[in-house]
Amino acid sequence: MRKSVLFIIGNMETGGVSKSMVSLMNVINREKYDISLLIVVPRGILMDLLPKDLNIITNLDIELLSVGIHGLIGLLRRRKFYLFFGSLLRLFFSVYNKAVAGWWLSRLYPTIEGEYDVIVDYNGQQQLYYMVDKLKAHTKITFFHSDYEKWFYYYRIDRKYYPKVDAIFTISEKCVDSLKRVFPFVSQKIRLMENISSLAFIEQMSRKMVYFPKTTKYRFLTLGHLCQNKGTDLAILAATILQARDIDFCWYFIGNLTEAQKFMKLAKDLKVEQRIVFLGTTPNPYPYIKSVDLFVHTALFEGKSIALDEAKLLCKPIVVTNFSTVHDQFEDHINATIVDMAPDAIAQGIEDLLKDTNLQRKYVQNLEKQRVDNSSEVEKLYTLF
Repeated sequence: MRKSVLFIIGNMETGGVSKSMVSLMNVINREKYDISLLIVVPRGILMDLLPKDLNIITNLDIELLSVGIHGLIGLLRRRKFYLFFGSLLRLFFSVYNKAVAGWWLSRLYPTIEGEYDVIVDYNGQQQLYYMVDKLKAHTKITFFHSDYEKWFYYYRIDRKYYPKVDAIFTISEKCVDSLKRVFPFVSQKIRLMENISSLAFIEQMSRKMVYFPKTTKYRFLTLGHLCQNKGTDLAILAATILQARDIDFCWYFIGNLTEAQKFMKLAKDLKVEQRIVFLGTTPNPYPYIKSVDLFVHTALFEGKSIALDEAKLLCKPIVVTNFSTVHDQFEDHINATIVDMAPDAIAQGIEDLLKDTNLQRKYVQNLEKQRVDNSSEVEKLYTLF
């Protein structure tokens, strides 16, 4: 009889965790294991990339509780008054303490019926607490997808729940070390499983044609949410420096447009709006990555960036900021240019790489040697099933 395994994820938007889930669901052995996926908010442009035979579980109350103010009306319409007032209280908590708000939200989530052999929480926070307290399984596993020492918001509650799970996975050696320093009392449970990137899938998707709205000598691409944590403001400030140096370029951004107006206003205020194009989200960024001259990543912190892994697999010359885990993926002037988190440093790194075609070729050649399809990472999960 096949073992039953339930995965839990927040949504299927274009973030790195959701992209990692798509890859995982496409490589996991669904013949050997009975796989289900609980999606807290079942929406996002990556939904269509999930396997068609995957058992997807949704719950409207869980969804309405998870979308904040927008879910309150839905709860009232469904006459879920207890959940309505509970959700209001959660919004109040979130202003003062994210950890307590996450724990309270997990208490409000209704229980999904059934017992599983294994449950894997792929997001952490309230989904971790929900899995531990309300769901039944012989084995419970959680993931943390970043450098914990840069993300202390949930420490107060996480320290109580990590001892209750069987394994804690994270995505890079740096992230493993960080978790062990913060939670030494569960160090034996902390394990490494890299985000899965399927080389064959990415190559196939990258062959599709795409349209660039501007004609310039150089094209740059940044992939990820438009927000301060991803350094969008640093990128725009760097663009003003490059424009002042008469470099003919257009910088394209693929990512959630929630804060696009703020950053477009910044670009207009700096008179660089003709050099910046926000393309929005797409389930297939790979043709864009393949077609640009440079891939530029200006994040302030990362766990292990899937966007960078994808750019590496497509062998693009890369300029990347020196966030805490960057050396898990790159060596400066070996397979990427690593720069300080400052507009002038980013601009200088871009300009130097544009001018040095030999260095570009060196990066491409080294990345070609390092190309690996790491689908076998899923074996690390199988050992616990």
